[in-house]
Amino acid sequence: MDSRPTLSVITPVYNGADFVSRCYENLLRQSFTNWEWVVVDDGLTDGTAEIVRKIKDDRVRLFSNKQNKGRGCARNLAVRESRGDWIVVWDVDDLNFPERLESIERARMQNYEFFCSYAVVVNNDLEIKGTRGFHDPSGCLPREFVHPTLALKKDIAEKIKYKITGGVGGPAEDARVIWTLSSKYKGLWLEDALTIYHEGRGINLRKAIDTNNAHLQTIKELKREKMIQVSGKYYFTVLKYIIKIIILNALQINPKLYLHFINLRDYGSLKKEWELSPERIDFIKRQKTS
Repeated sequence: MDSRPTLSVITPVYNGADFVSRCYENLLRQSFTNWEWVVVDDGLTDGTAEIVRKIKDDRVRLFSNKQNKGRGCARNLAVRESRGDWIVVWDVDDLNFPERLESIERARMQNYEFFCSYAVVVNNDLEIKGTRGFHDPSGCLPREFVHPTLALKKDIAEKIKYKITGGVGGPAEDARVIWTLSSKYKGLWLEDALTIYHEGRGINLRKAIDTNNAHLQTIKELKREKMIQVSGKYYFTVLKYIIKIIILNALQINPKLYLHFINLRDYGSLKKEWELSPERIDFIKRQKTS
């Protein structure tokens, strides 16, 4: 009998001791149970690995980098070590509603190649800030989803690979994956929220600059690989990123100004008349006291 899990939930962690137990407890609440949890200790210094080792669950597997190598390396290691048919992105500081894995399994059974959904955005106090939906195609870029909602076939994840980027933590490692999946593969774009995205941690100007530089580099690489065609749309997109990077660099004179721009960020499109159900609002409220 094949004892391999169907879904491999991957969680790269760098100093996430404040979240890792909550993350595991959230995973235990999933209605679908044929999963493994692949945790990558990316050069931790805060005892997170010890917390994971104490979990008595054969479905939990821990791998370690001796030094911090960034999210791209950590995610690629998690994908390589996974044994499931599909990879499920599950970041340590995010939460997910109990039916998320079950919804992903249905997409797998329907022969989709990847899955994504809306994400409820919360701050450090788990207060709801809004919902991130799907961004329509813009310039030379295809339709986009928010990465923490992603699940995909393992062989596709191994083929695309996460990008190794510069900057603290290796930001924007997911851009290549998102744009490639949207352009080339059959996905189920679920118009409902299954992920609770923690946006409060790690918001800063330096990360924004590094992220946009990495996006621009990825766009140029995809153009060289002929995944993006050279056209007016391509040059428009490149120019847009260059202008944005110039503005962000100028904000370094007074970095606090950047926090005001965060509130103007476009969260993408939602299905007409969609709203978060009372049951899910209550689920989020309960996490504050758990």
